[in-house]
Amino acid sequence: MRRSTLTLLLTAGLAVPGGAQAPLRLSVADAMARARDHHPQVARVQAERRIREADVRGSMATYLPVVSTDWSVVRTDDPVAVFGSKLRQGRFAASDLALDALNQPSAISNAAWNITVEQPLIAPEGWFGRRAALAGAEAGRLAETRAGQMVAFDALRAYFAAVFQTARIEVLDTALTAARETLRQVQSLRREGVVTAVDEQLAVARVSELEAGRAMADADRLGAVDQLLVTLGHAPGQPVDLVDPLGLSAVGPDSGRRADLEALRQVVAAQDANLRRVRAQRLPTAGAFGTLAFNDGSLPAVSGPAHWTAGVMVKWTPFKGLRDLAQADQARAERDRSVAELSAAERNADAEVRAAEARLRAARLAVAAAERALDYSAQAARIAATRYAGGVATISELLAVRAGESAQRLARLEALFHARIAQAQVAVARGGNP
Repeated sequence: MRRSTLTLLLTAGLAVPGGAQAPLRLSVADAMARARDHHPQVARVQAERRIREADVRGSMATYLPVVSTDWSVVRTDDPVAVFGSKLRQGRFAASDLALDALNQPSAISNAAWNITVEQPLIAPEGWFGRRAALAGAEAGRLAETRAGQMVAFDALRAYFAAVFQTARIEVLDTALTAARETLRQVQSLRREGVVTAVDEQLAVARVSELEAGRAMADADRLGAVDQLLVTLGHAPGQPVDLVDPLGLSAVGPDSGRRADLEALRQVVAAQDANLRRVRAQRLPTAGAFGTLAFNDGSLPAVSGPAHWTAGVMVKWTPFKGLRDLAQADQARAERDRSVAELSAAERNADAEVRAAEARLRAARLAVAAAERALDYSAQAARIAATRYAGGVATISELLAVRAGESAQRLARLEALFHARIAQAQVAVARGGNP
């Protein structure tokens, strides 16, 4: 397996001329970290989390004041507007009370600048809305955590798939070298008249079979490496140096609380708070307000007289044409749907853990069985080679035994690959990191 990195660079079809792009050196931990940062799925859940956090900031309007200001310039001869403007500007005189001055006043200009502060005091709907926003933001953060675990698992699977394909090529190269050596031996024996043309044809067929398998394995390995690069957010075709060998982790599968289930529980909490928010629309609200106004006959309004207004306003709308009842029914239905989704997800999570643990047990047994079979196949291959050299065994027997040995080596690699993936699946199913 230590030759796998060199083989990957030399035979993947990815190597570039000297002085070009250096290979990307990766451990499986590096691959998982890069996937957490660059996988498209993570970008999507990060955006969703930011949206929900923005909702939390927006919900602070329930407690914080609203400050607004406006500035206007008008010129009018409307009697009411002229009367009010002169009062606000402090220019109202006794002559302005004459009937002609009241009914047909001269046009007047008024520049006004106002600043208004509104402070909520009692806002039940806003209080429950903030609870819903906080629960939604926590759900978004938990969903991001789970997405990070899942893309890390995708990266681990893609990483070891590439390692597996590289190791598979090494096995086929070894088998191909042995088959070519056997072919040369058969051809030598045929020239001596010891074996027939059929032996040579069988040996040639075995070499051709391995060459075809080697070509397909090379294509599979190139696809596996490109898939790994795409998972990490890189363009395909870059040379890669994978440093971790294929094998079971010495550390047992990680465990933790399932972040996706916790996220669904927070969604239920948000839906429940939203239902309370809709119901709170029936309650009265109260708020304080204050206004400071400047009016002048010229543009710099702040130089004119200042007038202020302050007060408290209570608002209550006891009947909304049944719209509030419809909204409550909708919110209740959404909450019930979220509760049902959570219940189903909890059952699925239990099933995932059981299935993953069963696959891991089976994969470990398969690895042990493959290693035993490989030992027997290697012994059989050595015996068959000795028997054939002594003229006791046929070429068919030798080729069959060597083909069996090669198949067992590939079976062992495949068993190791599935065992390593199963180990990571158990960790993810339990809520941990792969």
